[in-house]
Formats: sequence, structure tokens, C-alpha cells
Amino acid sequence: MLFYHASNRILPSAAMLPPDASVRRRRRQLLALGYCLSCLWNLASPFKSWYLARYGFVATNDILTLTLQWNTVLNSRLLTQLYAAAGIPLSAPLPPTRYINVFLDFVVVPRSQLLWAASFDATNGSAQLDVEGQSYRSGLDGYAERARFDTDISAFASSGFPLWGSEVITKFIPPQNAPTNLQEITEGVLCLRGINLEDYVYLVFQSLLQPYHRASDHAAVQAWRRAMFPHLNACLARRRVLVASATSTAAALTQLAAELATNFSVGLLNVAGSAQLYRPMTFKDGYIDLSGTRSGTVTYQISGPNPMHALSASSGFLNAMLVARETAWWCSIQYVDPVTNHSDPRQCFERFSSTLPSFFLGKYLDRNSGTRYLDSDAFTETSTLGQLTSYDYRRMTVVPLDAIRMATPGNLTGWNLLWKELLRAVGEDVLASDALEELCLVGDGCFSACANASASGGTTLTYRRGNTCVATADSIAHGLSDVFADMACFGLGHGQDAVLITSIAVDGTRKQATVAKTAGPTAIWACLIGGRTPQTSYPSLVVDLLTQGTQATLVVVKSNGSEAIVLNFLSLLALGGDAYFSLETGLYLRKLYLWYHAHRQLDMHAAQRIFSVVNSSVSGAIWARHRLFMRTAAFLGLCAWHLGAMQSGCAWADTIDDVSVDALYACHVDVWGHLASIADVLRLVSYSWNLFAMAFLDTMPGIAVNVAGYALAWLVLGLLPLTLLAACVAQMCAWRLVLPGLAWVHNQLFLVLLWAFVLGCLRRPIVQRHVVQCITPLLRVVRVRPQKLEKSSPYFSLIGPCIWIDTAEWRPEPTKYVPLSVLLECSNVRITNVIAHEYFACGLDDDARSAGSHAHGHPTWLHELDEYYVCVHACEQACYVRSCGTPAFSVTKT
Repeated sequence: MLFYHASNRILPSAAMLPPDASVRRRRRQLLALGYCLSCLWNLASPFKSWYLARYGFVATNDILTLTLQWNTVLNSRLLTQLYAAAGIPLSAPLPPTRYINVFLDFVVVPRSQLLWAASFDATNGSAQLDVEGQSYRSGLDGYAERARFDTDISAFASSGFPLWGSEVITKFIPPQNAPTNLQEITEGVLCLRGINLEDYVYLVFQSLLQPYHRASDHAAVQAWRRAMFPHLNACLARRRVLVASATSTAAALTQLAAELATNFSVGLLNVAGSAQLYRPMTFKDGYIDLSGTRSGTVTYQISGPNPMHALSASSGFLNAMLVARETAWWCSIQYVDPVTNHSDPRQCFERFSSTLPSFFLGKYLDRNSGTRYLDSDAFTETSTLGQLTSYDYRRMTVVPLDAIRMATPGNLTGWNLLWKELLRAVGEDVLASDALEELCLVGDGCFSACANASASGGTTLTYRRGNTCVATADSIAHGLSDVFADMACFGLGHGQDAVLITSIAVDGTRKQATVAKTAGPTAIWACLIGGRTPQTSYPSLVVDLLTQGTQATLVVVKSNGSEAIVLNFLSLLALGGDAYFSLETGLYLRKLYLWYHAHRQLDMHAAQRIFSVVNSSVSGAIWARHRLFMRTAAFLGLCAWHLGAMQSGCAWADTIDDVSVDALYACHVDVWGHLASIADVLRLVSYSWNLFAMAFLDTMPGIAVNVAGYALAWLVLGLLPLTLLAACVAQMCAWRLVLPGLAWVHNQLFLVLLWAFVLGCLRRPIVQRHVVQCITPLLRVVRVRPQKLEKSSPYFSLIGPCIWIDTAEWRPEPTKYVPLSVLLECSNVRITNVIAHEYFACGLDDDARSAGSHAHGHPTWLHELDEYYVCVHACEQACYVRSCGTPAFSVTKT
């Protein structure tokens, strides 16, 4: 309706206009069209912002799950922290290495100091654990136990020990009083696990003893405690005290292990165990995030079953927990008092508990019974006593991590030629046409277990368990494309074992050659798969553990921080501001329509009034009335735009998906990202008006009246500064990334602070004054000049010392008249109080004011201009000095 009347009242037909007036008519038509389009543009502001803004996906944890193979390479950063957390001392960061080597370091090779004790947390219901060592003795006091054993063993010197049924054992392994580690002592393991003897006899393989229900059995267990575990009750009491006072059970167990090692002079070197191998390792990099921690987080966790379950699935394996408990079984099932011919567990414990575990172990020196076996090469004969033969443990050779040498990686071609190279190294003749039938890695002289011609070109490992030769076909190394085909893996001249090579010539002739003095079969096999030369000896259980596969996965959980969340938050706040701007635009236009409808019956000055309306800036009017809110919303939108434009962000590099490469958290900034594409340039143009509005719009009243001047001001004070300032701010953000003192600052906070500083500088009066002085000559080129206002006029304090108008309406002398289009952009002016070129600041509340509001005494040039000019009514001057309550924007009778 408003625009329809504008066409009728200020746009007469072309026939009615003189020739020079047609130009003015065309200008008015364009202004009316432009005003209409600008109103629609402002009303659509939320949709424009939604289209131009960047909304980042909310930060979530990205999860990568990788099935581990024995030849999977793990990165240095993960391994270094994993080993350190498990108590494995390191002299330098570990290089990337294959999972087989990590597995052996944690589950097979004793490398951990003390921290392995934490693995006993919440294990009092488990049968056997991988951190439980071999059975070196039962009690913590090794001297007392060995002294009693030496006394009691003589009773069996001539007869041997009658164990189960009719079997008589003549071999034994006495309690070891030599340097012993805590996990190799049954009493120490029971204490760490929190298991008393009454529960020990119930653990998994339950004996016939019922100490909680039968007094005789309780007395028997007490006798066993006095004989073999005299320190267990005191140790368990100390454990309870430490658990109650420590920050965690793991910390309490670690302290308990340290105290036991000191009090009983035992060592603390052990395998780290699968519990330590499966611990999550978290790395934090980047700046300080909203949570108060580093922004980038990545967690690695190897997960899988306890690999030792394969050895304890049937009757268990011979470790510190199983060997000592055999006494409870034997005394409750086998033993009969020779006098009464009745079972007497108490008497049995008193007479046989000191010797039975040693003969029980000795039994398996000559027997291989499923998971119960002893490696023959792990023991050495020491002495004889009558018919008895004594054996002692032979500890495995362990090379420190920093002394390990690596073999040269190879391939299948090198693997197929390796056996020939090995034969040539020992002076054997081999032809290029010869084919391999078997590469037999012989341990402990078990040549008879080799498959020979039936191996079909494969590899066989042989070793001796319980004095019985065992063979296992290689199912891993032979199929690896990256097998370590290196002669160093055989350890020629550095071992006591051998390699038997069976080959076949073109004519079908088979040949066998033996390469002596090589490393053990398991060490050679581990080298071919993992690349570590055979400097460390491995027990035969390695074959069982590796053959069953890793059964493990590596889970990588990464989070890049809160930047996406913050970007969303800023963008949505800015979108809310645009929605509010659109709403206020609609309300403002409604008020204009009501004002026009109230004055439509008056013909006087209607054309000028409507021209001033369509010549004004709707956005300028909204900004003037809601300046603080609009500046805040525009500032948030500007920051959100620049964060997206310069692609500011910190994230884990894509190489994190390759677990052999160290996780790298990197930040990036594209200094000229706001000019990277046409879409980015469009965003730059859109947000440049926000910068102009925040910094200069209120300092140049009336600039929107002239389209060319408005466009030039926006270009010089909006687009050009934003283009350059955005690059400067981005460059400072890039410099911050490399400055150690600022690297901890949140990326987006730093950018927000920079823009706040920049806008604060632009808002400084001295800066604005010089900027306006610089742009004035340019504005004169497009016929826009500053019109000075009379100092006596209230407009001088309300609007400022000058307004910007078209040169055609400029007057050399200061004026007290201001275009209505400028007044519409002033938040303190009530348009309903404008009557006959006069503004009544305190409203039109009585007939006296209305009677005085006639168009008398105004200059004649006011009626010759397109604009509707207004001065303050003479008797209203004091209203700008004292505080007068101006009425709200309402329809007033004219």
C-alpha cells in the first residue's frame, strides 16, 4: 500500500512532466523499487545467513578398529608410553616395531619392574594369570623353607616319592634359595591377589577340603599355613591397610610388592602381562580446550582375551599357583595315615608339604601332559642323593631393549633363497635348481621330530617338553610377504641348536644338511616374523601363543576438540541475531505504514515525505534502534565467517589411520582463504557490510541517502578493510601456532580477541576522524558532501556536527534543517512528531502545539527539493537540554 501510494503521489505521468523532470521521475521509480527490494532482502536475512554461514559437524569421537596381525607395525609414540606405563625401563624412545615383538616383551620376556603388580587387582577369583611366574618356592622366607626341605628330603633318598597311584618320582626341583622374584613365590602371589589358604583350596580346581565347614579340615589348613605360609596372614592384613589408604588398589599392590621385595630380599622383575598390554594409552595435544584439557585426544587400546587362557584351559600349567596347591589335592585325596588307615590331611601337611611340590615338578621333567609340561632345556641337573636326582632352573637369556639388533626386512623371493644362502654359509653345495622340502629348526637335539620329505617345502619347529620331542609346523612366517629373510635370524655360531635342511634335486635325489650352532627354534622363528635377531631365548610356549593368532584388535579413538561445537554456537547465535533483525524490520515497516496511513489524507508535502522514506536505509534504521544487539550479533557472525573462511582448525592428521606412524595433531590456517573461491568472495562481500556497520555506520549519518556514496563508503570502509584485515588477523593466528608461549590458547578465542581488538581500534575517535577525512575527497567525486549543522540546533548533539547529503542539496552555510531520511535512522526521533517541516520533541499533546505547527517562516528552498527537510520547533529547543518524556511511536492526529 505504501509503495502504491508512493507511485501515485510522487510519480506523475510522463505527459505531465517537463523534459528535465523525467529524469527525476525515473530516479524516484528506481528508489521506490530499490527500497522495496532492500526491505525484502532484510526480511530474508536469516535465510541469507543460513546459506552463507558454515556450520561444522558437532565434534564426536572417531573410532578406528584394526585387527592386529603379528607383523602389524605399531608406532613409536604408542610403544614408548605403553612400555613406560608397564614399568619397562627405556633409555630412549622405542622405534616402530611389529606387534609380535611387543607381545613377547609383555607376555613372555621378563622386562617389567614392579608395575606389573597392579595386574593382580581384582583377580582373586581367577585360576592362573600370565604375571604369575614359575614355581621357585612356596614361602617368602626362602632360607627357612630350603633348610626344612634339606632335612625332609633324606626320607625319600632310597625309595623316591610315591605320588599318585603307583608312580614313584625320583627327580625333584628343590625350593630355589638363589635370587628369586616375587611372582615366583606362592605366598607372595597369594598375598598380592588377596587369597587366604581357606579360599586357595577352593580356587577353580576344588579339593576335597572344606575348611569353612569341617573343623578337621580347618585345622589341617592351619597346619599347612604354619608349615609353608607363615607370613601370609600378616601380609594379607598389610594388604588391607594399603588398599584402604591408597588412591587405588593398583597403587596399593605396587607399594605392597615393593615392601615384600625389601623385607624378603626378592626381585621384582617380571613379565608385564596382558593386563598392561591391554591398557588404554591416551595422548593429548593442542591448545587448552573448554574442558580445561588439551583439545586433541587420541586413545589407543589393544584388546583381546588373556593369551594364557590357552594354557590353562584344561588342567592348567605349572606355575607358582598350581604347583603348591597340588599338596592340598594329594593330602585330601591320596594320603592315608599308615597307622589308622584313614585320611589325615593335617598329618599330611605337616609331613609332606615341604617336599611334595618339588617332586610334583620333578614328575614333569619326564612327562608331557597337555598344558602341564616343563621345557627340558629350562633345567639343568645339579646333584644326586641316593636314587634321587636334583635339578635347578636355568633362567632365560634376556637382552636389554637398547641392545637388540634388527634383521633386514625381506620378501618372499628372499625367503625362497634364504635356505640356499644358509647352506652356502656352512660350505654345503647347493644348485640353483634344487628345491626345498623342509627347513627344520631343531631344538634340544630333536632331529627325529622333523617332517623331512613330507613337509612339502614348509618350516618345522622341534623342541623337547618333558623329555619328549614335539614338532610344530610354521603357519605364520612362511606366508608373510614381508618376512625377515636375513641370515642374522639364524644366529650362526652363537647357539647350541641346529637347522636341518631337506632339499630335492631336479633328478629327484633328496639331500639333507645340518647347520650346527644356531639359535633356538623359537628365537629363529620370532626373528623371521618380527625382525629381532635371536639374542633372547624363548620358552616353547611361544609356539602355542603365536600359533593361536593374536586374537587381538587395536581400537583408536580420536577427538579433535570443541572447535566444531564453538563454530556452530557462534553461527547459531549470529543466525539468531539475523532472525531478530528480520523481525524488527517487519515491525519497523508496519510502523511506517501506520504513520503513512495516519497522514494519507494530507496532500501537503506527501511527495517529499514518501521520497524521504524510500530514500532512507531500513537496515540503518534498525541498527540505530538496536545498535548494541546488532553489533553483538554482527561481531559473532563476523568471527564465525572468518573461522570458516581461513579454515582454522586443529585436527589429528590423516596419517593417524596408519598405526605405524606417530599420531600428529596439527593446526592450520589459510591466510587468504576468504578469497579462495567464488563462494568465499560472496561471503566476504556479504560480511563486509557488517564490518562497515559496526565500525563506521553511526559516524556517517545520511551516507545511505546517495546510492553511489553509500556504495563507495561500503567499498572503502567495509570490503577493502575486511579483505586486508582478515588476512592480517589470519596471519597473526598462523604465527600464534608456532609461538610456544601462545600455543596453549584456544584458536577461536584468540581470533575473537583479535577481532575485538581490531574493532576497538576502528572505533577510536581519532581513527574514525582520520578515516572520514581520507574518504571525503572520494565521496565528492560521486557528488556526496558533508553538510554542517548549526551548533545551536539540537541536531548538532543528536546527530553530530554534519550529515552526508547529495551535492545538489548541499548548502555552504551550517543549517538547522535535516532530511527526514536521516531522521528515520536516528533512534531518538519519533517520526509521528514531525509536522510541517518541524519536529516536536516532546510530542503533540495539546492543541496549542498543533496550532503552532503551520508551515510559516520556513525557507522557500525546502519546497523545491525532493527530500522532506525538518527542523526542531522553536519552543521545543529545551527538550534536548532537559529530560522530557517523549511518547512512544504512535499514531497522532494531524
